Amino acid sequence: MSENFNIDDISNLASIELSEEEKAKLQKDLQIILEHVDALKNIDVKDEKIDIHPLSKVLELRKDESKESLKHEDAMMNSPETKDGHFVVPPSIE
Repeated sequence: MSENFNIDDISNLASIELSEEEKAKLQKDLQIILEHVDALKNIDVKDEKIDIHPLSKVLELRKDESKESLKHEDAMMNSPETKDGHFVVPPSIE
């Protein structure tokens, strides 16, 4: 894994502004993370059985069955405001 990364590029991609002190701390923290990830490359797991569950339990899926759900009118009944059959909510982007 590359040890060369530019904190300015990363902060730009994340759209955050960092002070020089924050950049130095982040540089150090990211370097530690990359070293840990790099260490995972050296673990031999070729003969290991990989389970989807951490306790090696069998994943039991239930049968997909169709059943009646909440009617539209009942769902709209508790809404403080509706319009044309839809929930009215405040805008999320101004």
